[in-house]
Amino acid sequence: MNSHDVVPFVFVAVVLALMAVVIVGSVLYARKRTRELTVAAQQIGFRFVGKDWSGPALPSQPKVSLLQRTRGKFSNVMTGTAGGLQISLFDYTYPMGKSSVTQTVAAFSQDRQLPPFTLRPENVFDRIGDAIVHSDIDFDSNPEFSKRYLLKSPEEASIRRLFTPSLLTYLEQFQTNWFVEGTGTTLIVYRGGSPVNALDLPAFLEETSRIARTFLASDSLRKPGA
Repeated sequence: MNSHDVVPFVFVAVVLALMAVVIVGSVLYARKRTRELTVAAQQIGFRFVGKDWSGPALPSQPKVSLLQRTRGKFSNVMTGTAGGLQISLFDYTYPMGKSSVTQTVAAFSQDRQLPPFTLRPENVFDRIGDAIVHSDIDFDSNPEFSKRYLLKSPEEASIRRLFTPSLLTYLEQFQTNWFVEGTGTTLIVYRGGSPVNALDLPAFLEETSRIARTFLASDSLRKPGA
């Protein structure tokens, strides 16, 4: 091997070594997180299911939920009840471009039919897009809510009944970037960004449960088939 061959060989070897380090680090992190969440599940009275789970039962249409729009994988699944609601907490990893995103999600199941919707913080690109297609549902009574959130649904009339003045005012108070999605009898709540730390799981459960109860207290919701 001459000197001209050595440089590319060394470069390839370094790249492969770095890839190996990243892979091993990811595996060790995942195992550590699973151990920590197993303990956290016991502390909040939930059953740790792991990966042996296919997600909450969701209607086939419309595909408004993140879990319907993306082909993601579930991990670190925990199931339990709180405040009369069936709750599943889990990590959800889905592709985004050439990378992937993992975040912790809370799914609440109950016996009322939700109109399909997505609610998330609004950004400048959303405002530009809405100026063209006008898909954001705004409320003249609550301009602060309309300024901060992007709300979409194929059933606008039902959404306007669900989002009462008290619910709009409640959502205006949040400082955290909460994402809320309704589909069928399931309400999904999560924060955009990195997964929730195991130590913060009780607070995450408390916050998401409070949000879910506020949404599901609406008199506009009906039982499936009613």
